[in-house]
Amino acid sequence: MNTTLSTPVDEQHHTHPPSLDRVSSARTVSLADRVALHLGVALITWSRRPRTTAANSDDALRARRQAAIARAKREREWQLALYLSQFRR
Repeated sequence: MNTTLSTPVDEQHHTHPPSLDRVSSARTVSLADRVALHLGVALITWSRRPRTTAANSDDALRARRQAAIARAKREREWQLALYLSQFRR
């Protein structure tokens, strides 16, 4: 049962496509392609711009800081109330 099912190397005749001796001409990029590329990059850049630059005024930062302080105080009070409401073992 140990037979080889492949053809001997000498009997294989491969026909390859003919080789191209000349170098293919370089492709040029048209003006429309360049405009489309620049427009695409500009649209992507514009869509990823930061949207909160004007909202970072001193008043907004102060209000955000006060809200964070108030939230931290509420969370401490809730955690203390939860701790005091549990039974000791």
